[in-house]
Amino acid sequence: MSLIKSLNSGVSGLRAFQTKMDVIGNNIANVETAGFKSSRVSFSEMMSERLGRAGGGDSAPQLSNQVGLGVRVASIDRDFSQGAMQSTGRATDLAIEGEGYFMVSDNGEQLMTRAGNFVFNKDGYLVDQGGRSVQGYIADRNGNVLGGGAAEDIRIDFENVLPPKKTENVTLAGNLNASTSTAKVLQSQSGFTINGSPAPDNTDINDLSQTLTDLVAGDTIDFDVVLNDGTTATYSFTYGAGNDGTTLDDMVNAFNTQMPNAEGKMALVDGILMLRSAQLGESELDITNMSVTGTGDINLPGLQTVQEGETNAQTMSTTVYDELGNAHSLLLEFTQTNPNEWQYSARFLDGEEITSGASGIVTFDELGQLSSDDLLNLSFEPGGGANTTNFSVELGNSQSGTRFTQYAGSNSAKVISQDGYTQGQLIDVTINGAGQIEGVYDNGNAMVLAQMALGKVQNQNGLEMIGGGLFRATSAAGEMFIDTANNFSGTAINSGSLEGSNVDLAKEFTDMITAQRAYQSSARVISTSDEMLTEAVNLKR
Repeated sequence: MSLIKSLNSGVSGLRAFQTKMDVIGNNIANVETAGFKSSRVSFSEMMSERLGRAGGGDSAPQLSNQVGLGVRVASIDRDFSQGAMQSTGRATDLAIEGEGYFMVSDNGEQLMTRAGNFVFNKDGYLVDQGGRSVQGYIADRNGNVLGGGAAEDIRIDFENVLPPKKTENVTLAGNLNASTSTAKVLQSQSGFTINGSPAPDNTDINDLSQTLTDLVAGDTIDFDVVLNDGTTATYSFTYGAGNDGTTLDDMVNAFNTQMPNAEGKMALVDGILMLRSAQLGESELDITNMSVTGTGDINLPGLQTVQEGETNAQTMSTTVYDELGNAHSLLLEFTQTNPNEWQYSARFLDGEEITSGASGIVTFDELGQLSSDDLLNLSFEPGGGANTTNFSVELGNSQSGTRFTQYAGSNSAKVISQDGYTQGQLIDVTINGAGQIEGVYDNGNAMVLAQMALGKVQNQNGLEMIGGGLFRATSAAGEMFIDTANNFSGTAINSGSLEGSNVDLAKEFTDMITAQRAYQSSARVISTSDEMLTEAVNLKR
């Protein structure tokens, strides 16, 4: 009889919502499971029974009367949305941010997982909690990884020794103080005045307060000079004769005309005579006597040294390595010998012989920019069984944006890098956002040892869950692509974190209430149909 249909519909409802409760229970049970993806149940109506025509003719609103026969589970779908990142602090705990799955090998079968709680086992293999090997690409001896090919088990040799590398480039950067070395400066003990004030440059010598008897044309002012190298000379200014003139400025110009530019230059500053050597460093430059020859008489001041000439240097040091990894302490000394000109010299603290490039000249232009070659080439004999070592010293590096300059300011020039190192023992590993496993060595260097492989399929819903957070790619998933994280758009690997479950407890409890009420309602359909059947049976009494 027709009440059987309602009984069957009620039973189908019980079965369907029991399945939904099973799914909800599984979701809630895995709320703390790393990388877990929650599921949902989708229902569909069962086949309907046609009870006969509803009406006749084409004008009828419907052709037949139909009654459904219950509900069935249409699909159980996975939610592959990103779970929250949970920090753990363990370097081998990994979480994928974006698309993709970690690849693990189970007896040769490639499986996929979002759970990145990996560890290194006793043999150095990176494995999951079930002992399955994590897949990736092994770097060559230079730390280069070629991804995109066949992935293999990631294994790190913790007894690995990083071979030494000889120094090939030393880079200097910073500023050499343009005033590192100084020139000798002489200054008159008193200044020329007029009416108690410093005399201007265009003051006639006869108008000076120091002039006791006026000079007449033909009188001379003589300067007895000791030049930089100690030789002597006498320079004279003839008052009012020829082109010499009569002013203080004329006297200074006459002196500078006779004195070679390479020796020095005189200047008049607020009535005070100043003579500066044109050479940096120690100098014998001096004016031993100033006197007037003729009828005039002037109280001429003597000159005294206000700044001694000194030759100073900026010293830089670094350690360079030969091909056996032996360290050698290198000293580079830059000495300012002339304006815009520096002499460099190289030496080793332990006396290693420098066979070429031990010294040379570096020059700068008037703007403080390097005008000579920016590359110094050196060779030395390291001894200890190592071959001759050649390396270059770069004065600044345009690619990195560092410069080697000469401005008036502090000496900041120093060695900023050198590319050699001694052998290193592996002491730790780190994993970066591209999934590269870098070895950290006790010599301070790091090198890429391997890179993790990530997998991606065309249809995630086609993945088959096989337990333990693992997925198997079925034919419904489409083609599988295996590559590195940096080749997957918007994908990165976070070290020290795990991807948490994407279960939403609030939603699960809400669905649980709905399922419970629906289950109760289906049960009421069965009990009510049973009562109706009982009434029908009782009609014969």
